[in-house]
Amino acid sequence: MKKAIISFFLLTTVCCLAFAQQRPVMSTYMFNGLALNPAYAGSLNVLSASFLHRKQWINVEGAPVSNILSAHSSFYGNQIGLGFQASKDVIGVHSETALYLSGAYKIKTGAGILAMGLSGGFDNRRSDFSQLNILNEDDQLLIGTPSRFTPNFGTGIYFANPKMYAGISVPFILENSLYQVQADGTTSEGKESRYYYATGGIILDINQNVKFSPSALIRYQEQSRVGWDLNATIIFDGIAYAGVSYRSGDALVFLTQLILNENFRVGYAYDANVNALNNQSRGTHEILLNYRVKLRNYKKDPQCPVYF
Repeated sequence: MKKAIISFFLLTTVCCLAFAQQRPVMSTYMFNGLALNPAYAGSLNVLSASFLHRKQWINVEGAPVSNILSAHSSFYGNQIGLGFQASKDVIGVHSETALYLSGAYKIKTGAGILAMGLSGGFDNRRSDFSQLNILNEDDQLLIGTPSRFTPNFGTGIYFANPKMYAGISVPFILENSLYQVQADGTTSEGKESRYYYATGGIILDINQNVKFSPSALIRYQEQSRVGWDLNATIIFDGIAYAGVSYRSGDALVFLTQLILNENFRVGYAYDANVNALNNQSRGTHEILLNYRVKLRNYKKDPQCPVYF
């Protein structure tokens, strides 16, 4: 049965790549906004650096593994935000390395800070088909170790204050062709897929020491169904977070974040599968490390977000 699941997984992966590239999901999206929206750059008015490691579908061979390193800060009196993100994703015999720079221009309003952002960078993808046991060695889709370098850019808007945030973004606009192979009179093509994200969350006071923070993420990939995450998090004394999320048709997520001191915080999420993989996988683990520091030009801004 395990071999059958693995075979189905790899077949599904190849079929998806033959049409459109899939972007990885994150369970701790509410703590790592730059990964979804370039307008998030500099929103915290401090230098913030994060590292995320996500190991998906434990016990399933060839399952996705993602590593993301990002950093961003504000400049010029909290009017400009700059950031970068470097990532590496591996799924089966496919790997992708990406590097993107982000910039945001922020406008202060009476209700909060409105930011408009742009990002630009590249993806480098490589497939090592030599790792597979290929039955038909003449299959043009499974020959050698093809690689592809593609540039891309994105945009977004983001609004936040200490009590809420909301954003809309299209982080990858170009639909670059990844490969095109003709065999037996048919053409197989792989291309990038445009994604649309909408996020939002609020902070509600339960009492002086406890706060309730619901949030949502809606994602749409062209030629695919709308996906969504709903989250409910409790914040204790402003330092300990405990929450649960539901990802449509995929997983029930349990997450936490602990603020160790003024500079360091650590987050963790466990995804319990609610689909056909539930009996074959021990779930998904996601770890987020974050470091924040005030720069020399730091100026306190009462409109900057505090909890996200």
